[in-house]
Formats: sequence, C-alpha cells, structure tokens
Amino acid sequence: MKIFFLQIHNFLNTSNIQRISFRPDINGLRAVAVMGVVFYHAGFNFFQGGWLGVDIFFVISGFLISNIIISEINNNRFSFKSFYIKRIRRIIPALISTLLITIPFSYWLLTPKAMIEYTKSLSASLLFYANYYFQNLDFYNAEPTKTMPLLHTWSLAIEEQFYILFPLLCFLLFKFSKKNLTIYFAILFLISVYLNSTTNQLIKFYQLQFRAWELLLGALIMILQNKISIKHTEKLGVLIIISSLIYFDDTMLTLNSIEPRIISNIGVALVLLSNQNSYITKLLSTKAFSLIGLSSYSIYLFHQPLFAFWRISKTRYELQNNIYNVLLIFVILLFFSYLNWKFVERVFQQKSFKSVLKFIGISLLIISIFIFFSNKSNGFANKYSYVPEEVLFYSTNPNIYPNNYDNSDYKFLNSKCNNKLSTTSYCTWFNNESDKNIFLIGDSHANALSVSFLIELETLKNDYNLIFLTNKLGRCLLSKQSDTAGDVDECGDETFDIFIKMLNKDRDIVVSIGRYNTWLTEKGLNEVKCGDCDYIEVFKNRLETISENSFHFYIIEPVPTYSFSIAESYLYKNNVWGAPITLELLDWEKKYEKTSIFLDNLNKKNMSLVPTIPLFCDVKQESKCYASTENDLYYSDSNHLTLKGAHKITNAFEVMINKK
Repeated sequence: MKIFFLQIHNFLNTSNIQRISFRPDINGLRAVAVMGVVFYHAGFNFFQGGWLGVDIFFVISGFLISNIIISEINNNRFSFKSFYIKRIRRIIPALISTLLITIPFSYWLLTPKAMIEYTKSLSASLLFYANYYFQNLDFYNAEPTKTMPLLHTWSLAIEEQFYILFPLLCFLLFKFSKKNLTIYFAILFLISVYLNSTTNQLIKFYQLQFRAWELLLGALIMILQNKISIKHTEKLGVLIIISSLIYFDDTMLTLNSIEPRIISNIGVALVLLSNQNSYITKLLSTKAFSLIGLSSYSIYLFHQPLFAFWRISKTRYELQNNIYNVLLIFVILLFFSYLNWKFVERVFQQKSFKSVLKFIGISLLIISIFIFFSNKSNGFANKYSYVPEEVLFYSTNPNIYPNNYDNSDYKFLNSKCNNKLSTTSYCTWFNNESDKNIFLIGDSHANALSVSFLIELETLKNDYNLIFLTNKLGRCLLSKQSDTAGDVDECGDETFDIFIKMLNKDRDIVVSIGRYNTWLTEKGLNEVKCGDCDYIEVFKNRLETISENSFHFYIIEPVPTYSFSIAESYLYKNNVWGAPITLELLDWEKKYEKTSIFLDNLNKKNMSLVPTIPLFCDVKQESKCYASTENDLYYSDSNHLTLKGAHKITNAFEVMINKK
C-alpha cells in the first residue's frame, strides 16, 4: 500500500515539469476553435455549436499558462513582473488596435442608442470587466447581440481575470504545499464543476468561477501529459470536437449548460494527451491551419466587429446578403487578421516594453477622448439633426418607463414601489387608495402603455389603483416563458399562484399585452420554463385562470409588426420624415392568423379582446397599417409603440371599460 501511494505521489508530482516546446497541433487546434466561432457568428447553421470554440480556447489557455508558470517556478525563474509584462505584450496591443479600428466605423454606422452601448462596452473591454457588463446588460431593450461590435470581449475578460489570479494561486500553493499542487487543482476543478450545478442563472455563462473548471482542466491535462503519452487519442479527440461544433444547438438552455462543454473539452483533452505522431496531427500542422492558428487571436478580435458592422450596413444601405459578399467578408477578416498578427501582435512582443507602454498610453488617450465626446453628445446625436426630436428620442429610448418618464402629465399622482412579487419589485399608482385595481401585465410592450395609462385614464383616476407587472415578470406570469437563460423564479407556478391570490374577483380588472404571435412560435417552445410541457396549453391555461379570478380580463391583441426599426429607418434615411411607413394589412393578417385562432378559442368568460388592427390600420380604403403618418410616430422600433401609439390603445380600452 505504501508503494502504491508513493507511486501516486510521484505521478502527481509537478516538480519535474519543464517548458513545453511549440506544438503545431495545438496551433491547429486554435484554428479549429476560432473557425468554429467565426462560422457560428457568421450564421452558418451547419456550425450551430461553433460557440464551443471559446471553451476550447479556455482549455488551451489553461494548458499553456499553467505550463509556463509551473516550469518557471521549478527552475526558480518565475517573476510576476515578467509574467504580467509578457501577458500585456501578448494581449493588450492587439486588443487596442482592434478597438481603435472599430471607432471610426462605429461613428459612421451606429445610431445614438447603439453608440452609447458601444462606448460602455469599450470601457468594459479595456478594463477587463466586459463579462460583467454584458451579463448585466438589459438585452431585452438593448441593441441586438449580432450588431454589438464588442460583445465577444466577455471571454477575453474571463481569460484576463484568470491570468491575474492564477499566478498568485500557483505561487501560494507552491510556497505552502508544493507537493499537493495537482490535488488542489483537482479540488478547485471539482468545485467549479459543482458550482455549475447550483444555478441555471445567466451568471453561469459569464463569470469566472463557473468557467474556471475549463482553464483548470487545461492545467490538469498539462500535468498528466508530462507523465503519460497515449497513441491515437487525437483521432477520437478531433472527431468529438468537430461533432460537437456541428451537433449542439444555440438555444439558451444549451448555451447555459455544462454538458456540451464537457463533451467538447474531452475531445480537446484527447488531442492534448496524444503523442502527436499521426496524420491528424500532421493535418493540424499544415500551413493553412498554422497560419489561421497563429493569427487566431486577431481573427477572434476582428470577427465580431466585422460581422456586426456588416449587418448594420445591410440594414442601413439595404445591401444584399449574397454569396459573393459573404466570401468578401471572410477574405477581409482573414487578410486584416493576418496583418494585425504580423504587424501588431508579433511586433509588440519584440519591441521594448517602453514602446509598448507608449503605444498603450497614446491609444488610451484617443479612446478616452472619443468616449468623453460620445457621452457628452448623447451618442453623437447631433449627427441626426434632419429628423424631429421625437424620432431621435425614440431611437434611443424604444421603451419608456413610468418611473423614468416626465410625470408632469400623470393623472395618478402617488406611487408606492416597495412591493415585490417573487424577485421583482413593482409599483402601485393611485390618487386615493382604492380597493379596486387595474393590473397591466405584459412584456416590454406594457412599458409605454403603462405611461399612457397614467396620462390618459382620466375617468378612472379616482376609482382604481394601477399596478404594472412588466418585462420578464409580465411575460412569465402570462406564458411561463422568458428569454433569460436557465431557471427564472418569476415563471414558476408558485409566483403565478401568488399573483392569482392578489386578485379580487369582484373588483379587479386585468389587462394584458405582449407579442403573443412570437410566444406561440418555436421561440415560445425554446423559452418556456417547464421542460417538456405543452407551451401553448400552458399559455392558454394561464390566461383562462386569470380571467376566472378577476372581475374582467382585457386581452390587447398584438400590434402589427414590421421587419425593421421605424425610428432607425428615418435616421438611416431609408425613409424621409413626413413620408408614412406602412405595412400591407393582408401581410399582417397572415402573420397574425395563428394568434387570432388561439385567442378566438379561449374561454371568454369575464374576458374581452381589444382589437388593434382598427387602431393602426385603414381597413376600409387602403388596407394598410401605419407605423407613422406625415406628422406622428406610432412605433419606436419594429414592434414597440411610442407614447402616441400607446395612447390609441389606452383610449380604446377606456371606452370599453366605461361601457361595462
């Protein structure tokens, strides 16, 4: 037994680990990882699991960084100063050059709202907290992720946080318990894996403690690779990696799960543990893989801004998405990434550190000046002086909220906002506190309508309290759906039951609004929070339960939806202000048909539908729906209403309720 434990101890011993020489197969693995990410973000459905390329990078980083630190400590050559200087040389100049290049394109292409978000992400990228910035970003109301130039920097932030903390960890463990380093790595690895099982919240995607197991897996593989050499595992490893990139989808459930990462990283482990003497390793070492691998960091840096600006340009200039344009984008990506690797990455790894700091200092000054003027000018809003202030306001604020809007016209003058339902706070608005309530429930469409209620419900202001349950909470209550990854407390049956108990069947009115037409599609299926349940039946049951437990339930039908942002189309000059933007009524009715059938089949006891087609469409003469007229803007983006648009619904609702 003593001999057995001695053999185990020797096997886990890290004191003989030396620096690994350049491995072309690892460089090839980088190429596979980055191209998986690129193909995924380019929208190639064949590589729907390409997002796993980031996880492959994490394992490779853990493998290489742990080898550098441990081998240098073993040879008494490790220096924190030297380590961090090398990391700065390797990472910062290429990152900064990318950020500098994005600035003029952002100024040219981004609207004020997008510019404000971009400058915030610019700061987050430079200070390596982009993972926390994007984690806390309200994606419901933010720009689409595919048009965010710096969204991908969340993963760089995680790596940098690891690079800062890991050397300190290794140094302390070597100092106090050198012989048990592998065991401590394994314990930390298991803790990180365990943490992934404790939550399904979005933080699991963005925070270091939930990703540390991948970086530590790389370190453990590095230690194991120094002890054993296995033949032919790279064949199976590459097969597992490629299969993962193709097989796994990108639903929120999958993106936030650890299982796909474990499977793909097993493939990475098998490649890293191989003896590097097969046709697979030779393939990974070919010139094409080598060049892509060498410039993989620059490819990763450039790909998201390039794709984002291309997508914005397509909308702004109505460009075609044909195969030639796609090929051109890929050529541009590879060409400029190679240049960035050759003339920035390589050069600043060879220049004096003083030159590196000078470049960083000048660049930071330029970026800081840009951020200052962007913030001061509200995202360079002065560029769009050719549109009315209203259009500019709604392009920046597609959603307006009661607590953040000018309340000088509110008819309900008092509010209490210390109420809570599940984990979400809500407000009650009133003049004279009444025992009768109007509950407005819905997704983000309920926000502008809630402001409109406060302004327009003149005849009801002394008889009712207004309670607004909106956004994530509102959609959850109505449909048990949310686009937030993982479990969402607000969607649970317990929260719904609490809400139902809040209702007084003899007095309370409930009004609902939302994009039911999307909730009833595959989007709803992917976002319902109840496993294999029938998401349409769940939606139906919840609506009917609300109706049964309220005095009356008004369901506002979805408003006509457009394929582009109305306010932005004026900013982009795709439409000239004063020229109405319209939609063929027949086209909307076709899109709305499934929703119409669903609503018609509800049990209508205590329930009324509030039609929106008569409010926004000319059903008698032109058979068109209007997003704007010569003087009025009804929509902020493709589906959210301005206050003028919301007033149309409020007035129709007030007429209906006064008839009851």
